[in-house]
Amino acid sequence: MKLSHVPLLETGYFSGLTGLYLQGAEELREFYNLPFSINNFSQAITARKKIPINRQLLYEVLKHQHANYFVAYPELLSAINAIPSKQTYTITTGHQLCTATGPLYMIYKIASVIKLCRQLQAELGTYRFIPVFWMASEDHDFEEINHIHLFNKKIEWQTSTQGATGRIGNEGLQPFFDLLKQTIGHSIGNLDLYQIIEEAYTKHQTLSDATRDMLLNIFGKEGLLVLDADDIALKNSFKQIVKEDMINQCSYTEVNKSIHSLVTSGLIKEDKIQVKPREINFFYMKEHLRKRIVFEDERYKVLDTDIAFDKNSLINEIDQFPERFSPNVVMRPVYQEFILPNLCYIGGAGELSYWLELKSTFDAHHVFYPMLALRKSLLWVDHKQAEKLSSLNISVSELFQSAESLVESLLNKLGVNAIDFSAEKNAAYNMFEALKNNISKIDATLVASVGVEQQKLIKSIEMLEHKAEKAQKNKHEISINQIKKIKENLFPAGGLQERYENILWLNLKYGKGLIQQIIDLCQLDDACLTIVTLDEQSNV
Repeated sequence: MKLSHVPLLETGYFSGLTGLYLQGAEELREFYNLPFSINNFSQAITARKKIPINRQLLYEVLKHQHANYFVAYPELLSAINAIPSKQTYTITTGHQLCTATGPLYMIYKIASVIKLCRQLQAELGTYRFIPVFWMASEDHDFEEINHIHLFNKKIEWQTSTQGATGRIGNEGLQPFFDLLKQTIGHSIGNLDLYQIIEEAYTKHQTLSDATRDMLLNIFGKEGLLVLDADDIALKNSFKQIVKEDMINQCSYTEVNKSIHSLVTSGLIKEDKIQVKPREINFFYMKEHLRKRIVFEDERYKVLDTDIAFDKNSLINEIDQFPERFSPNVVMRPVYQEFILPNLCYIGGAGELSYWLELKSTFDAHHVFYPMLALRKSLLWVDHKQAEKLSSLNISVSELFQSAESLVESLLNKLGVNAIDFSAEKNAAYNMFEALKNNISKIDATLVASVGVEQQKLIKSIEMLEHKAEKAQKNKHEISINQIKKIKENLFPAGGLQERYENILWLNLKYGKGLIQQIIDLCQLDDACLTIVTLDEQSNV
């Protein structure tokens, strides 16, 4: 196995606010507390201690949600038993409940959290650091999570169920797994992760429970806790903030202030803002229902329903049924940090961008604002691709160029000179200019005819130039097609591999030991995308 690294800012995939954050731009400094660094965690712990949380409640909820896994994974019970201690802190990531783990970057997020906990445990051994995956079980965008891509095929779970995805039953999944098995073929018996995934959905009735089972059977030995915050007890503890924010519209005011500051200072263009707040940043949620709440005509109305509240009845509803109020993308981070003794949130580039809009909202609600870290990015290159790149004298890092630049680079390395008939075009132009001058002395009316012939000749030269370029490329067509194919395979749909491929694809390629290798590779303090190249005999 060979590792190489490309600075994230040189890949072309990390820009905007996240790019500025990675650069440590001073003008962005007011939008977060501490920059991400292993050296800053002691300071983060000191700040975190000043804002208490209900550790006992969190302990009870986690113990209940993980009770069936303590025999198989005693590491989970050890982690949960440590939660009541003020010496224990969490490192957290979160994601939607992607079917069959979804794209690779969901796995990378979890691996990044586990790796960081390992690093912190080695550096600050007097404390305990627990990796946590926050299930976004209340999201209702099922179309975003109901499919995976495998071998250029979209495998989709079809169901008409609506509402919070975590509460969706697993009906209709058999066709999904039938197609998945068909796509993988006879090699399915070699996939240790496939059995974990299929059994998770077979054994459990809801997507939340299936997702927890799947992730714990992949990462349970690492002590990963998988929290479903769609919980009555947790919502009840948060209801005061729900009331304050809905009635006073605090998050709407604060996030808009941050957006205005970001835009007017030139840090980001208004059309690039990740998240724009609403006056009310909560949904109303019941079985098969999760609809946005709006404030109109002095009433709090649930869109597309007949449900509405005045101020007093709203307060009463929150007090009586806190589980019915589901935070949106603006308030979910506040809910998360209110619940957890968290020091750092690890997310993708888009997530970090909208977290940078939220600091003043956290401050207004007296909730701790954690450090932010960008999850690790990996690019896997198999030995055949590596051999072909080597034969073409192209490095993997060069593949981050556009397809056109990559072909030009390839032709240069093949010793192909750029076709340039500029000298000939200039000579033709100058010849006709001299001819115009001479002929004007004989008959000025003939100058226009000379100009017409001048343009014809220059166009003919340009046409020959184009034909010569095409002939030259045809001569190296095989090499050009090879490099384009590798580019398309490693950057499917023009994006990063991690945003498209599923973990089963990697499992099939590289076999057992894959998860531990991914964790080992997910170190966050180098700000680089890591390229993993394996030789023919290698197995991670």
